[in-house]
Amino acid sequence: MTDATAKSRPGVVRFIGVDFDFGALKAASPRYWTWVGVLGAFMAVGAVAWLVYMTHGGAVMAMRDGTPWGLWFTNYMYYVGLAAGGLVVYASVHLFGAEQFRPLSRLAVLLAGVLVMLALLGIVTDMERPWRAVWMLLTPNPTSPFVYTGSAANIYMIICFVDLWVLITGKGGHKLALTMTLIALPAAIYLHTTTAFVLSMNKSRELWHSAMMVPIFLTSATASGVSLLLIVAYIVQSLTKMKFKPSMFRSLSTLLATVMIIDLFMLVVEILSIFWPTSAEPGHTIRMMEFFTGTYTWFFVPVLVLGGTAFALLSRRKTRHLPAVQITAASLYVFAVFLKRYSLEGMGFVRDPLGQYIGLYVPSAVEIFLALGILAFGMLLVTLALKVLPIEVPEDDGHGEPVIDYDAEFNAAARAELEPEVAS
Repeated sequence: MTDATAKSRPGVVRFIGVDFDFGALKAASPRYWTWVGVLGAFMAVGAVAWLVYMTHGGAVMAMRDGTPWGLWFTNYMYYVGLAAGGLVVYASVHLFGAEQFRPLSRLAVLLAGVLVMLALLGIVTDMERPWRAVWMLLTPNPTSPFVYTGSAANIYMIICFVDLWVLITGKGGHKLALTMTLIALPAAIYLHTTTAFVLSMNKSRELWHSAMMVPIFLTSATASGVSLLLIVAYIVQSLTKMKFKPSMFRSLSTLLATVMIIDLFMLVVEILSIFWPTSAEPGHTIRMMEFFTGTYTWFFVPVLVLGGTAFALLSRRKTRHLPAVQITAASLYVFAVFLKRYSLEGMGFVRDPLGQYIGLYVPSAVEIFLALGILAFGMLLVTLALKVLPIEVPEDDGHGEPVIDYDAEFNAAARAELEPEVAS
């Protein structure tokens, strides 16, 4: 709910039922504005890189006929996947009654919407003439998976921001929040599925053309998304007045350990089925070998090492709830999934459909600066939103549902376990 007294504070403007606290920007610390300045500098560099691309054409990119997709598509898959964390947390509250995640719900939805926006900006900036995108909308090619994943990303981004408005204003109460969740959940599954279809529908790139591609995309997206959300929650807690209960981090780390092992298990199953003697196919094994002894070894092997290490850190109950362990494991997995996306895309282009070796794809400086500029833009949006929007969920905000103190329940359960030992 919006604060009834907020409008009376100087610098607060109420618009569409939301109190925008622009006065908080005036009172922000020099450290805050230094951070905004750093992000602005990266955005300026990204804007210059985009200008260079539009004036000099594709020659300034590392993308060629053999590697038509570059860093922008790696980031598209990565950002869309990271957005899944917000949905998992948001849906857990309204569908499954996981009230311990409610304090994180607004931040989760905000993060999901911004991440999908970054994914779409990658597509726009990949166009030498972005204004021609209107022709894609007017004359879509129904046989292209990009039509479906692009439209799904646009719809999902809008749903996220509408969800955020519902959560902040409290309009419609729990019923409307539940309805929005029921709309967002299938939309998110559709988005992640169609993103995986971009690869799996390519039968000329053998290893992409796999039925496992969609479920692996979904599990990797959920694991990396929850990891990023956990990291951001700790950062926000340390830099702002927002505080989250230990029970929320405990539940988040347990959820993270569960989705991590599922994601790693599916990856191992895929590797096993590719190399199993009675099921191996030459095209698949040749491309898979690029991950272990070929061009992308230095990118893919760390995926297994970092992913396995992250799960090992969270697998022990005694240490799983330590903040340092949680942050380390989450950081390792977020980086591992980026390497996974990069090597997966590169593996598809390392050989052409006839088997001729193309080589390693290394993004050009223009591509890297452009990607950094887009990332900085997203971080700036989140930075400003944390200051201007009421992202912190009031303790008594249950959208009409009873608020449960999970920390009290956890402490009571811990005391119950100790009592028999004390009595003996």
